[in-house]
Amino acid sequence: MKVKWSAPAILIGLVSLISYNSHAANPLGKEELEKLIAGNTAEGQNVHWEKGMTWYFHKTGQIKKVDEHGNRGKGSWFINDDGELCVQFKRGGERCRIVVPRTDGGYDIYGTEYPEAEELKWTFEKVFPGNYHDL
Repeated sequence: MKVKWSAPAILIGLVSLISYNSHAANPLGKEELEKLIAGNTAEGQNVHWEKGMTWYFHKTGQIKKVDEHGNRGKGSWFINDDGELCVQFKRGGERCRIVVPRTDGGYDIYGTEYPEAEELKWTFEKVFPGNYHDL
């Protein structure tokens, strides 16, 4: 059986292929990210450990967090010149992450290899103004 390809079918196939391979959203820039988190609370999860997390990003650069089990931590945060969110907690080294908005209003946080390596690290499902949970 011989298959005939029409120009519209080929075009649709190419557009689908391009869309599939370039589905990566644009990360937030430095100013957008600072406006989103400075002085605000983010609820989400640590993807690797599969546990809920709440972070409060104080405007002074301090960060406080609590997980779904009540474990607390504190450290510091800043946004580097590349627009990456960098955090360092008391136990652990500094880690910088790319923040990417989702269509549902949440945010996915990837390693700095994004979009080449799309290893999801954290998610922010909601961001609330102020210290929403009094951390």
